[in-house]
Amino acid sequence: MQAAKPPNNDRSMPYRPLLLVAMAVGLGIVADRYGMSAIGGGVFLWWAVGVLSVVGCVVLRSYGKTQFLSWTLLLAALCVGGAWHHLRWNYFAADDLARFAREAAGPVCVEAVVTSRTKQSPAPAPNPLRAMPVGPRSDTFVRVLRIRDGTRWQRASGNCRLRVASELVKVQAGDRLRVYARFRRPRPALNPGQYDWAEAERRAGRHCELFCTEPECVAILESATSSKRNRWLGAAASRCEEQLARYVGAEESGLALAVLLGVREQLDDEVTEAFFKTGTIHLLVVSGLHVGMLALIVWLILQTAGMPRRGVVVFTALLVIAYAMIAGGRPPVVRATILVLMGLGALVAGRLPSMKVVLAAAALAILAYNPSELFRGGTQLSFLCVAALSTFGYYTGKRQPIDPLRRLIQEVAPWYRKILRWLGNWIGELAFASFVIWVVVAPLVAYHFHVVSPAGFVITPIIWPLIAGALIAGLGICTIGWVLPPVASMLGGVCAWCLGTTEAIVSFAEQMSFGHSYVPGPATWWLLVFYGVMTLVAIVPRLQIGWKPLASLATLWVAIGFTAAATRNTEDQLRCTFLAMGHGTCVVLELPGGQTLLYDAGSLGSPEGASQTIAGYLWSRGITRIDAVVLSHADVDHYNAMPGLLERFEVGTVYVSPLMFDPWATDGQLDAPEFLRTTLQEAKIPLRQIWMNDRLQVARSKGKSKVEIEVLHPPRSGVAGRDNANSLLLHVTYRGHSILLPGDLESPGLEAVLAEQPLNCDILLAPHHGSRRSDPAGFAAWCTPEWVVVSGPRASSEQQFTAASYRKVGAQVLHTANVGAVQFTLDSQGLGFSQFLPMK
Repeated sequence: MQAAKPPNNDRSMPYRPLLLVAMAVGLGIVADRYGMSAIGGGVFLWWAVGVLSVVGCVVLRSYGKTQFLSWTLLLAALCVGGAWHHLRWNYFAADDLARFAREAAGPVCVEAVVTSRTKQSPAPAPNPLRAMPVGPRSDTFVRVLRIRDGTRWQRASGNCRLRVASELVKVQAGDRLRVYARFRRPRPALNPGQYDWAEAERRAGRHCELFCTEPECVAILESATSSKRNRWLGAAASRCEEQLARYVGAEESGLALAVLLGVREQLDDEVTEAFFKTGTIHLLVVSGLHVGMLALIVWLILQTAGMPRRGVVVFTALLVIAYAMIAGGRPPVVRATILVLMGLGALVAGRLPSMKVVLAAAALAILAYNPSELFRGGTQLSFLCVAALSTFGYYTGKRQPIDPLRRLIQEVAPWYRKILRWLGNWIGELAFASFVIWVVVAPLVAYHFHVVSPAGFVITPIIWPLIAGALIAGLGICTIGWVLPPVASMLGGVCAWCLGTTEAIVSFAEQMSFGHSYVPGPATWWLLVFYGVMTLVAIVPRLQIGWKPLASLATLWVAIGFTAAATRNTEDQLRCTFLAMGHGTCVVLELPGGQTLLYDAGSLGSPEGASQTIAGYLWSRGITRIDAVVLSHADVDHYNAMPGLLERFEVGTVYVSPLMFDPWATDGQLDAPEFLRTTLQEAKIPLRQIWMNDRLQVARSKGKSKVEIEVLHPPRSGVAGRDNANSLLLHVTYRGHSILLPGDLESPGLEAVLAEQPLNCDILLAPHHGSRRSDPAGFAAWCTPEWVVVSGPRASSEQQFTAASYRKVGAQVLHTANVGAVQFTLDSQGLGFSQFLPMK
């Protein structure tokens, strides 16, 4: 007789089916993004396979073949994910504003409704390396309603970003606007490793952008008062900001708005940079940490007050939703809110909310909202942190029971020892949890942001209680502070102290020598294997072989990743890459043996943007050291990226012309050159002068062929004229091929060069970004290039004349604004060529 099974009192939710469905949907989304475009067929193929899977399920069930039902259902889920992503990624309305937009900006007049709060960005601090001054800027999102075609209006749709190069203080969410602006499609990345703005906007469902220079170009046709919801949200958000600014104080109000509401416009760049370097930037974004901490605090307060459990759940959910709406409903807030509401919903249903079920359900909800969220670094980090925390809690809950004798000793101990023991255990668990999360997310952070911050897990256990205190105080200020001003003043002092202490700790950690370091980041294949195996271990019990073997395997895999990342190009090859810098120049020479030389490093725009563009390319090549930098002349668009590169990379030597810091050659404009010289001196970077007939000794080739880098201009005493006329002209030769890099060479230095013996070159950087003043016809006849690269903004009529001049001598002309980065390889097989963007 078979024994009866004991009743199953486990009321926790089964997690594996839902988790597998979520994984199948995610796999379908990834397959559509990276595989379906190569196969073809689009959404119809996805739906066909999905329907066949469902039909297969029905047929198998009718024949009793239930062992295959799970696989067919998972295939159907995969097809649903792929089809949904394909629809969202490739299809949009026939009257979408993006259908009228082109890559080049054009005028437009539209009517639209504001869908978010207006972000006010103050003018950046004066910087001698910024050639073009920038004023304050306003940024918001709008939903387009109509577009004007001549004198008539026609219906239009679509979401887009609106930028105004001024303060737009009167516009709020819900306002109906008439906008006179220029519009275009978002610009794609032009270089390897560069942030793809067009892809990021497309993920958010925005396919074009509006921008104008004056606030008068934006007229309010109908205020948000016509919408009760928008009026309430706008008033609530404004009231919260006013309360925080009033009671927290001017010194910490910017940080309070960032931590509590995600409003970072009032924060100094130095403070934001400190949080980024220490790995605590997530504190300045309303994320899962904030929403989860808020929900926990409210839960504990209401439970302590004796409210029934169902009432606690409902009240907590309502408060979390209200907080998310007031904070702006940005993607991080939506992700965190869904995650918290899933857990609260499980409690209402009377089931124990398994964190795996909550994560899977939240993932499905977020992917249904926007399947492209799967590729956002913030989404990945949010789920990864929650998963790591839940796993940590699971294993700490399975600790060995305390020995009875030891428990008795602890129970009879004095009260102060109990408090100290509890406090020590709490701090220890918090520190260990911080370390576990840091270890788990560090590869993903390095992949997306190229920074590793050991200081993060050191200071996080200290910061978490402070942030919790700031959240409690801030919540009190925003809710009861307007009724009880004395209480609000007290809470404001608590909030200011917590945030001030947090900022001091972060600033101190930033200065630590081991606080942070910039890294190229792991390869994609390494990352997929690392987190794929981690996921399998989490959901397959057989693979949970103990933390010591798993830690050993993880350590081995990390070592493999570092070895792969550190592998440099040591083959007998010279790689020359002309980066797309807008109006600027940067040529990267990767020499045989692994050395790296930069010829110029700057752009006419933001110094930080220029350094990020160059750093992104270098990291994509696994480069961590710049052996030499040659700066052609004293124009800021040729070196304003240097401070950012010095911070991110080890730099060997910087070479300049003898007239780089000469007031006569620079018309007395020495602010930027002197700022550069001071920066190099503070970083203890050797600064060397070079002139005509010098040869650079930075290439140590392992092969028989040797790289020769010769300076052809200027002479030691320079020539009459400005700094352009004295640009350093480099002649690089390798295996019978040559590259000519002339900077912004102009008259009278140009005539001095043309008076020398003509030479033939294979690759030429067009002088002065393709300007007519560089005598394109004469220079083309002198050096007869086969390839000419123009590094500059979009081609103008002047640059078209330059291109025609070089084509007359048989050269192929490439413009970095059109084709992106241009790369040449010189080796024993000859000269190879590639461009980052396809030819149009």
